[in-house]
Amino acid sequence: MKLAALLLTMMAPVAAGARPAYLKPVHENGVTLVRVAGDAGTEAGGIEWGRDARHAYSKQEPWNADGSLLLLQNRDDGSPARVLLDGATYAARPLTCGDDVLWDYRWHPVKPNILVNVDKAGRELSWFDVAACRKVASWSLPTSVKGIGAGEGNVSNDGRYLALGNQETMFVVDMSAPSGKARTGPLVEVDRCDDCRIGNLSISPSGRYVDVKFSGPTDDTKDLHRIYEVDAATLALAPHAMAKASTRCGVYADRTDGYVFPLKHADMALDNGEDVLVGGRSCAGSQLGRVVKVRLKDGKVTALTDPKHEASVAHVSARNLLRPGWVYVSYFRQPGKKYSDEIVAVKLDGSHEVERFGTTHTEPKGCYRCEAHPAPSPDGRRVVFASNWGGGAIAAYVVQRTTTNLPARSPSAVRAR
Repeated sequence: MKLAALLLTMMAPVAAGARPAYLKPVHENGVTLVRVAGDAGTEAGGIEWGRDARHAYSKQEPWNADGSLLLLQNRDDGSPARVLLDGATYAARPLTCGDDVLWDYRWHPVKPNILVNVDKAGRELSWFDVAACRKVASWSLPTSVKGIGAGEGNVSNDGRYLALGNQETMFVVDMSAPSGKARTGPLVEVDRCDDCRIGNLSISPSGRYVDVKFSGPTDDTKDLHRIYEVDAATLALAPHAMAKASTRCGVYADRTDGYVFPLKHADMALDNGEDVLVGGRSCAGSQLGRVVKVRLKDGKVTALTDPKHEASVAHVSARNLLRPGWVYVSYFRQPGKKYSDEIVAVKLDGSHEVERFGTTHTEPKGCYRCEAHPAPSPDGRRVVFASNWGGGAIAAYVVQRTTTNLPARSPSAVRAR
């Protein structure tokens, strides 16, 4: 057997078979997998499980700051709409409080019980304590916004800053001020590319930058990112100058006024103190590996994976704030390709080192909520993902590596493929 095939056979985690039973761990090939959402239509402890019981998205951390809670959405005949799981046992309890408050929310990255929330009208920012079941702080916003970065924004790693906006303007909020009127930067009109919409926006982990991801009608604009610099004193935003020599792509290849290499489904992380954007390669004709890192201070591009026989990237998550140096990636199913239908952790140093967490067994064609959207716990030890397990109800699963000596941990073994 050739080396590549042998390694793939040795390391393919959690073989296909019957869907795991609720809360019954499956141990196989160095990983443990557990389904943490109950069977659709069953009731227990005030919860009726729906046919779509999963976390929100890969860039929205479902675990709270210390990993003691895991928050799921419970849709399609499920009740209540939100379910809290114990972070260790995955025992479920209803989150019925806050139904009239919570809309687009993120766990506070430092305060374990706090959800940072923007209301449905987009005019109020608040903190909601899930233990006390009440709003504990709130700020009025200067204009109506579309959730937290149109559903894909996050809070800076220290829990202080947030970038908010709509299709015309954006601004930065400092949440260190008391409740009332938030300290906000000036509203900045977003200079959009032709026929583009703002797909999403987010503050960087350090709070020094804002990433605006455009959604345009052409290959040159569908995954276009522009980086704005945050003035520390005034919170004003301006396009950040990029190094001329940094790699870009398409009609924006010569634009150094904030434009960077295009990436799909990207998330931001801190890498040796520098803000980076990591996502799937989105540049026609590029020969880089499919997971790409862009340094925000100058636009420098680093390929993080070997493109040889590599499947296409689905989603990237950098919610592992307590395990810097890695991001978590899901791949589309492409039989015969490396990492087909898998979730892997990818090292940010460019060594092409990966850790393989398992296959998702999901059939997402024509079903967005069936896509895996992996999201790591803050410490990076566990990953929650969604799967319909070949068809049927969508449920949340948690996978954890149970051994530290899998061949995937060897950079030389990975490169040998």
